[in-house]
Amino acid sequence: MKGCVFLENMPSNTTLDNDRFSNLPPICVSGDTSRFRYTYRNGLRSAIRVARVVSETVALNHSNVRWFVFGDDDTIFFPDNLVKTLSKYDHGLWYYIGTNSESFVQNKVFSHEMAFGGAGFAISYPLAKVLAKVFDSCLERYPHLYGSDGRIHACLSELGVSLTHEAGFHQMDFRGNIFGFLAAHPVRPLVSLHHMDAMDPIFPNMTQMKSLEHLFQAVQIDPHRIMQQTVCYDRWFSWTISVSWGYAVQVFPNNVFLRDALRMQETYTSWKKNGLNVHYNLDTREHHPDPCRRPPVFYLDRVSSGQDGIKSTYKKMISENCTYDRASPRKLEEIRVFSHKQELDIKQLLAPRRHCCDVLPNAAGKAPIGFGNFFITKKMAYGLELLKVNAVQDNLGKILKKFGNDPFKWGKNLTMGESKWVLE
Repeated sequence: MKGCVFLENMPSNTTLDNDRFSNLPPICVSGDTSRFRYTYRNGLRSAIRVARVVSETVALNHSNVRWFVFGDDDTIFFPDNLVKTLSKYDHGLWYYIGTNSESFVQNKVFSHEMAFGGAGFAISYPLAKVLAKVFDSCLERYPHLYGSDGRIHACLSELGVSLTHEAGFHQMDFRGNIFGFLAAHPVRPLVSLHHMDAMDPIFPNMTQMKSLEHLFQAVQIDPHRIMQQTVCYDRWFSWTISVSWGYAVQVFPNNVFLRDALRMQETYTSWKKNGLNVHYNLDTREHHPDPCRRPPVFYLDRVSSGQDGIKSTYKKMISENCTYDRASPRKLEEIRVFSHKQELDIKQLLAPRRHCCDVLPNAAGKAPIGFGNFFITKKMAYGLELLKVNAVQDNLGKILKKFGNDPFKWGKNLTMGESKWVLE
């Protein structure tokens, strides 16, 4: 990847001499835009400068370019997933790829078919070359538009190109707690996040920066699987377990229909709080106001990768003062998820499908409900192990003593009788 950070003016040398800036992309200074009119009332004419970043990037004449990707200064990209997502498209054709806003009003005002700049968007090389040739003359026709992304959209529309929607890009026009949004990510690689300075830290008891650093520990190990949601059902306790890999696990104390478990919880608040601004183009369900009526949430604690697969561990990070019975998942202290690195091929990108997971009980599933031990099956894409202190029973102890505590090795080592005990 090659990149450039476009600024209005070059910072002082003392600002750039710091070693912590050594790994940043080079700085480019935008050209003069004073000749262009800007008539949007109370808007920012810097929108013209930012829009012209498209033609100015093309003018850099980088070699072997397939795509030009643009984002705001508060856009977070996931590079591996960005490259993987774009790989399913023919970069020799004219493509304009991104997403609109989650907000009904934002789309109504600015267009449902515009790629919002905060989410980031991609333009294929041949299209960008053509756009750059006509861009300045096109800008003259749109002084009344608000933002840079609106101008780019208008000029691409004049070339007959419409938006190709990709669900992994996220504009995120809301505020506050975005747990529900992240925990119900669509079956697409996570490409971008935006407006994180308007959000609560995504992990409790951390700053936002520390939260993102923590998230990227999982991203570095398995980028294609990050935030991907899968749902397991435990038949012994009638629990529903929703895993958002690399982020959080929710354990519902009852059987929840899959379509309901996949829906997004309305944990966030609207970007603006008046009128229709509270309406979003999202498939949501209520976030119960009583924390004790919500499923307990276990957040990513650590993740590691070895020859036998990837193990991620999730723990409670929020204290709750709730009463519960012996069958409640609130008695669990830790959840371990076992998986293998996800490598998406072109067929999986073109026809995405949610992965399965499974949870297997201990002691033939007939131990007292309060124990709550679960172990994985080697053949599944996901496996979960829900642990409680002092809950290991005799049969389980024998297997652990004989084969070790790595469930990935059990399938090829267990005898028929021992396998039947684990699987029942």
